[in-house]
Amino acid sequence: MNRPANFLVAIAAAIFFTSSFDVFLNIDAGPNLRIAQLLGLILIAAAALKSRLGLSLQMPLGGHFLAAWLAVQLAFVPVAAFWEKSLGYCIWLALNIALSFAFVHLFSNNAAQMEKLLRLYLVSFVFIACFGILQFVLPLTGGPALLVEQWWLPGRVPRVNGFSFEPSYYATYLILGLTCLGSLRRSGAREFRGWKWSLAYLLMIAAMVLCSSRIGIAFLVLELLIAPFKWTWRIIRSPRSVLAFRVSAWRIMAIAVTLGLTYSAFLQATQWYAGNRDAVAIIVSGTGLLGTASHSVDEREDHLDETLRTIADHPWMGQSLGGVTESVAGYMGMKPMNFDETKPYEGQSVFAEAVAASGLPGSIPFFCFLVVSLAAPIRLASRTPSAQAAWLRALTQSLVFAWAILQFNQNILRVYLWVHVAVLAAVYAACKHQYGDVEESSAAAGG
Repeated sequence: MNRPANFLVAIAAAIFFTSSFDVFLNIDAGPNLRIAQLLGLILIAAAALKSRLGLSLQMPLGGHFLAAWLAVQLAFVPVAAFWEKSLGYCIWLALNIALSFAFVHLFSNNAAQMEKLLRLYLVSFVFIACFGILQFVLPLTGGPALLVEQWWLPGRVPRVNGFSFEPSYYATYLILGLTCLGSLRRSGAREFRGWKWSLAYLLMIAAMVLCSSRIGIAFLVLELLIAPFKWTWRIIRSPRSVLAFRVSAWRIMAIAVTLGLTYSAFLQATQWYAGNRDAVAIIVSGTGLLGTASHSVDEREDHLDETLRTIADHPWMGQSLGGVTESVAGYMGMKPMNFDETKPYEGQSVFAEAVAASGLPGSIPFFCFLVVSLAAPIRLASRTPSAQAAWLRALTQSLVFAWAILQFNQNILRVYLWVHVAVLAAVYAACKHQYGDVEESSAAAGG
């Protein structure tokens, strides 16, 4: 790999490692400019230069639909009174789309680069998970609080947020890496069943638990239940397959020990709860459970209600991505006119946000992109070798989890979401170039 190629891989890796940075290495210029976005400009410029040198520009996965959706957002910029934010969000969206073009154009034609990038992508999640664990441990041992934004017990027990604004954002980021690695492990690939990736998987699980985001832990449980569900479904479809499960002494012992420990843990938990109701109240505070305050839940529900109200009041004319906050604030009797004033009024549920920003007709390109970006890789995986198919399925599954968890907080322009889209687009382009065209040519010859 030559020096320019090494440089571009290094920049891509830096984007992976910094894509979740909200409270570190950012420039507050009204809107927050994240380091990953600035690094993305280098790849975008390199792809543009490569195209000018005579190489055709490849369309990324769903790129036509994203370009159409960007045009819709630009058309609705004048609708908002604080149009500067709407324009800024359009620029962010354009950079996110351009990043997919850059990844496809720069990396999809080089198998060695792609393999290296994909492993660096997984390692970046492990790094952020390890930082979160360190962030939790240091205050407990009298050390410094590294970028801690929230606490269970002030100054003593932190809520892990990594480099993100809050724990739920951290969990949303980590779920991408956790489900991607989990899918690769379930694919049967020997490399990802080794002890190093097993440790990486456990570290991400630990970080998800320590961040204490309730919605994050719910999605963690879903990820952990996939393997048992698949095994159960296999038995339901083919009861004889259970006979293929080889019974051995150590397996019987492992099952017995697991059941015993589970029962013991349940008894201990009930006894602990009986004597530590105040501690439990601290853990569930903010959820409305056990009589505690439900401020965070109520705030998100209010923002979702106002986002849906925006759709009901303006079904045909979108408010633009940046204008949704203005609309939500308006229903609450506020009229924000700068970036700081709009931050507390972001819309909720990214799908509802997309419709509110685009109007019902204008949201069609977005949902077309959504369907294509999920269906096309799975379809292509059915005709590619197992290693490449495993990556296509893993990246797609983690994208499904990301879209699902984003229905509960944040907005649609999160950098790590679009970095993941760019990685998936590059893997899809590489596999399509190598295997998709072969099938199409064979089909044409057979016809």
